[in-house]
Amino acid sequence: MQQIYTDNNVRVRAVEARVNELQKKLNEVGSAGTPGGSQTENSLYPSIRKLPLLGVTYADLYRETKIQETVYELLTQQYELAKVQEAKEIPTVKVLDAAIVPTKKFFPPRTLIVVLGTILGLTLAMTWILGKAYWGAVDANDPRRVFAAEVFATVQARMPKFPGNGTGGGANGSRWTWRKKPLTADDKGEDESHSI
Repeated sequence: MQQIYTDNNVRVRAVEARVNELQKKLNEVGSAGTPGGSQTENSLYPSIRKLPLLGVTYADLYRETKIQETVYELLTQQYELAKVQEAKEIPTVKVLDAAIVPTKKFFPPRTLIVVLGTILGLTLAMTWILGKAYWGAVDANDPRRVFAAEVFATVQARMPKFPGNGTGGGANGSRWTWRKKPLTADDKGEDESHSI
């Protein structure tokens, strides 16, 4: 522009002012952080002279970050493997809460069981005594007593007979014998006994 216009031209002066301003900014960036230079507070970029030092610092931090990422990945893999192994080792039955021995007995109530058992035993004994006394007072020719005696004899004949001493009651040493059918007058004393 100086070749085309004179030095007093407005366009030439505006371009010179702009070039001077850019040169000033470049000098500030180049000399920032040095003892003789000045660093403005609003500067977004470091000075050119600090770039090698910042490059080394950046390389160190980048290497440290990569190491931490690798360690994290390895630990994550080991943690997942440990969780899978723990899931395999869990038993099918697991005690959630251990049993604690109670300090006071709650159930079964022994006193109540003893009292009810005693009352029941006494009631059965009294019923047996009264029944036996009533049975003894009934006439021997009473049809009810005759019928009851026949039923009792039939039931007794059909039930297995156990010896009193436990050595076996059969002729061949078996434990019990039974009659296949009750004896009648037609059997003429023949006893059909079968042994096991």
